[in-house]
Amino acid sequence: MFKKLSVVMLSSMLLFTLTACGSGNNGAANGTNASSTAAAGDPTAKPASGEKKVIKILHWKQENINKAIEEINKKFEEKYPEYKVEYTTTGPDDEYKQAQRARITAGDVDILADLSGMRLSPKDWTPGAKVPDWQQWIDSGLIADLSDQPFVKNYNANDISKAGTYNGKVYALPTGKVAMSGFFYNKEIFEQNGLTVPTTWTEFIKALDTIKAKNIIPIVVAGKDVWPLKLPVFGLQAKILGGGDQEKWIEGVWKGETKYNDKEAVEVLDKMKTLQDNYIIDSFMGIDYATAPSIFATGKAAMIADGTWDAPTIATANPDLKFGYFPIPATEDAAKNKSLVGKYDVTWYAAEKGPNKEGAMKWLEFFSEPENYTAYVQAAGFLPTQDNIQTNSEFIDKELSPYLTGGFELAYEILMINRDNVGEHLAAEGVHTEYLAPGGEFKTAKELADVQQKEWEAAAPK
Repeated sequence: MFKKLSVVMLSSMLLFTLTACGSGNNGAANGTNASSTAAAGDPTAKPASGEKKVIKILHWKQENINKAIEEINKKFEEKYPEYKVEYTTTGPDDEYKQAQRARITAGDVDILADLSGMRLSPKDWTPGAKVPDWQQWIDSGLIADLSDQPFVKNYNANDISKAGTYNGKVYALPTGKVAMSGFFYNKEIFEQNGLTVPTTWTEFIKALDTIKAKNIIPIVVAGKDVWPLKLPVFGLQAKILGGGDQEKWIEGVWKGETKYNDKEAVEVLDKMKTLQDNYIIDSFMGIDYATAPSIFATGKAAMIADGTWDAPTIATANPDLKFGYFPIPATEDAAKNKSLVGKYDVTWYAAEKGPNKEGAMKWLEFFSEPENYTAYVQAAGFLPTQDNIQTNSEFIDKELSPYLTGGFELAYEILMINRDNVGEHLAAEGVHTEYLAPGGEFKTAKELADVQQKEWEAAAPK
């Protein structure tokens, strides 16, 4: 009997020791102690007396925004000392997507960032289309419903509808948006040549011809990175496809009612080819994104095709440069051309089954307070998704404000739901003008459009 009791006691002590050591190691790895580790594994577990409640936030590395969030976290912890914010960042793109999937499914995150809002959700007319991660998470009950949270009312209702709503409920907070279908322009070059901001395609071409005649490069674009070539195209698509209703045109493509080689689609490609052939800097396919702003900032080019997010980069490259921004005037209808085209950027989701849902709601409420939100949007350089926000950015508050009254349209890549296994000339929801000469193999817009239509048809479900 004594031997049996000794064995039992020894086993119990050994188990206790291993458990304690294991908890201590996990706590060190996660920056918490054993009790908070247990609480993270059990969302209903309460922390020990005096222990801080951890809120886990996941985001990608982006220095200006990371610093702004860290400052908000500091203020949050000062106001709510019972909480501790664990703010984790990873590399962007695939690395971040992997972290998202792993942590949301494991219930190891309270708030996570996403890019471009709630996009690419299949419709009843898109048979076989992929279901995006965010929709799978919501359908699986992993994302919290924010519909009844008071802080949602701080945001513009239209922005919440476009980028935060699914099946009539609010699941996300779009924290800002960026325009990306226009041109930064050198005001001094325009003034010296008697030019005003063009509002129609004809006016645009005349301005480009005037600049070119003065031996000034009309437009610089970073073709080496490829994606910057899409930016002007987004404006062309938004104003031309479907007569200005590109969502209707996209639905028509799926239903076989419109095609990639129809008149409107070819017009988009043809206008971009006109710019590439005649007005964009020579050898643009060899210019990278880091180099392009300096070419513009030093006055070598009158315009640069870029997103509004690059204004700080341009200003830093030449603090004395006077520059503005205008959307590409894609048609002969000046009123239609006036609105900005772009996308939503950082979007917050709260985990339904995370370690600290209550804390997540408290943090989102704090983030959404106008004072904190204003500091964030100033640092990010976003167009605000809350009304009556002054960013203290002359570029946003003055240069872009005339175009904000014309509405905000989502870019084609945000709206287009692609078929699986579609060919390279249509991949990634883009219409790839890098394949047009002189950079690519197709001499005419129609040749590329015909190939795109064939690829679309070839990818149709069998």
